[in-house]
Amino acid sequence: MRLNSTNNKFIFNFPVDFIEEWLYNDLQNLMNKNFIPYENVLDYINSTIKEIVFPGQFFDHVEQTIKRGKKIAFKSTKNIYDTFTNEIDITFRSVDSNMNYFILSQILTEFYLNNDKHNNGDFSIDILDHHGDKIYTILIEEVLLKSISEIRMGYQMFEISEKTFTVTFRYNWLKVFYELTQDSKPKEITDIPIEFKPGNLDRMKNGGTY
Repeated sequence: MRLNSTNNKFIFNFPVDFIEEWLYNDLQNLMNKNFIPYENVLDYINSTIKEIVFPGQFFDHVEQTIKRGKKIAFKSTKNIYDTFTNEIDITFRSVDSNMNYFILSQILTEFYLNNDKHNNGDFSIDILDHHGDKIYTILIEEVLLKSISEIRMGYQMFEISEKTFTVTFRYNWLKVFYELTQDSKPKEITDIPIEFKPGNLDRMKNGGTY
């Protein structure tokens, strides 16, 4: 039996095009003034990521009422990609007098007002084993900003404790690829072969489903 409860074996960084080039330059001036020890603002934002909440999966059922009011459940015809909750939460540590919060807020506001950008691009999460080898990749495509949580400031807060905020994104596609396979091409978990049973092929030829 192998039990490994390590949960931090993953790599996630925002893509380079998450920030517009002109905004890179403007925010770099802010970082230089405040002596932030990172090469660029994207590295700084990535360094404050605390956790990512992977969305759950939910399967609907269709009900039919038969004799004497008995209800029978059946599988629905929902697309398999829509069974995942189409939101992903990323939690950040608030650092440097909440400076990373307002930098991220400006980045997200720029996206919202930019008519040339229809989404935040694609996100990728690499999951590693205890040797540091990639096991599988989570690809989140066509990501859209949904919300950024509030932060609380208070004169009564004397305790030095970690404060966090969360950014919620919506996405259109979520794909998981196994990397450690015998094939040269990674295999997606939804690429499950369909077992054809007698009569299925005839029904499909006639325009029905299997």
